[in-house]
Amino acid sequence: MSLLTARPSSAAFIVEDPYFLDVEEHPDWQNQFGNSHLIKLEIGFGMGDFLIEMATREPQSNFVGIDFSQDGIRKLLARIQDLHLNNIRVVYGDVREKIQVLFHDDELDTVYINFPDPWPRKRHFKRRLVKPVLVKLMARKLSPKGFVHLATDSEPYAREILEYFNAEPLLQNKNQQSSIMESRYYLPKTKYEKSFIYAGDKIHYMEYFRLTTDRQIKNEVSLVKEVTSELKEVEEQTVSNDERLIKNFQDAETKAQDACDLKQVGDNLVYAGDRQWAEKVYKKAEEKAEDSLDLNWLAYSVSEALGDKNWTKKLYIKAEDRAESSLDLNWLAFSITETLGDKEWAKKLYKKAQSDPDNIRELCDLADSISETFEDKEWQTQVYKKAEGMAKEHSEFYELADSIYSKLGDEEWARELYKKAEDTAEDSSDLHSLVESLCVKLGDQEWARKVYLKAEGMAQDSNDFCGLADSLCEKLKDLELAKKLYERAEEKAVESFEFRWLADSLCEKLDDKEWAQRIYGKAEDKAQAYYDLIWLAKSLSENMADEKWANEVNQKAKNLSPYPQL
Repeated sequence: MSLLTARPSSAAFIVEDPYFLDVEEHPDWQNQFGNSHLIKLEIGFGMGDFLIEMATREPQSNFVGIDFSQDGIRKLLARIQDLHLNNIRVVYGDVREKIQVLFHDDELDTVYINFPDPWPRKRHFKRRLVKPVLVKLMARKLSPKGFVHLATDSEPYAREILEYFNAEPLLQNKNQQSSIMESRYYLPKTKYEKSFIYAGDKIHYMEYFRLTTDRQIKNEVSLVKEVTSELKEVEEQTVSNDERLIKNFQDAETKAQDACDLKQVGDNLVYAGDRQWAEKVYKKAEEKAEDSLDLNWLAYSVSEALGDKNWTKKLYIKAEDRAESSLDLNWLAFSITETLGDKEWAKKLYKKAQSDPDNIRELCDLADSISETFEDKEWQTQVYKKAEGMAKEHSEFYELADSIYSKLGDEEWARELYKKAEDTAEDSSDLHSLVESLCVKLGDQEWARKVYLKAEGMAQDSNDFCGLADSLCEKLKDLELAKKLYERAEEKAVESFEFRWLADSLCEKLDDKEWAQRIYGKAEDKAQAYYDLIWLAKSLSENMADEKWANEVNQKAKNLSPYPQL
């Protein structure tokens, strides 16, 4: 289940609340918090669960949260007031602008970035949070030995993030061997992080620290390597294969910090054939369960792994009591249907979920669930009608139209919503997304062409023009208009990656190798970072079949190695 993503509104947003900061210059943090404790920043706090938990765990630290979801900010401020947490301040806006105002260089102890929107399509690259500019800013604002903690469920985005951070000379990956960490037991999990884990999705954790001196770093890394080697040697000498397996499970159980961790240990024990031990671990997980989601997924495991329906039902009852959102209730109803087959109970939960949704995405997911469970189109339509009444932004109308067309097959209603999506579009990328639905779903090329022309008028940078041209080639096969847009993309291109993407498109869409060669040359001239050169070399090899040039560019990249020479 996905969530709609927000972007900063152009309108000013100010809340009269002592914990909300609307500043144009560096705050006096000593005066703000009444102390000089360490300052820790979460970028994009979403529902605020992680920020609340960290502030509760660490009363001797000060926390700042930045986000541009106005609704999310209001809800977080209310929770801060209810919990009397004096060590949190909330800021609205784009962190790339705000971080320069809010913090002096070397002032931040820690930065947390949890599950930033990957914006997977090339045309949306500029909307991605983690880019070289932000990485450099964070590196400057971090104190020596300060940390950045990152998490994403998108493997491509994780690889991209690694490239950017590895290219920053002030930062060092804590995990020298694989760069990606499989888990992090020492930080709380957000609700959506747990939902990814419970669903079996892999989470990519990364951790970087701000370098001090080369000598210190060399000593620290050498010490880690030495200790790791010694521990491995001792373990191999003292335990047999069977004992090692038992020890691994014991260690995992000991390290488990929450119900989510314990459930995973229990599941693995079941897989290993020890149901008795698994049951004990599941009991511990029940005791540690923090919310409805924990109890819901634990019930699912108890049912599937142990076949204990009575215990399963008790866990579901607890989960319902702790449900805080429409999403909680939707997930719960789905699980109850799957494990217990109790559709009457599920129906009651779906009704509760329908009454108080947090956003349109929740209602779309609810409509899907109702359709799958009951095949009730009338009820499904009611839910969509409620979602339409809540819709205000382009992304909401657009996703709602897609869902109604796909799930109900109601083309007329979808057309009305697509028109509202067009009218509320804020930029070229919004309209670009819309064109795809007009072509693919409605087959309305005349309307699509009008939207293309409107998008061209709103295009601002090389990425906008290149994305539109790509789409014209694919959807309308209009190579002449596409060529004109590629020319505009070349005029607007500034950075290496913009030239590289343009050249890639010229190869793939127009098969114009001569034009692409010239643009790749510009990309090389503009390349200043390791990742620029690495990706350029890959393009030269794949699109131009020019291994000599690719090798030369790779060598340039090696000379800009992102890793300290240890």
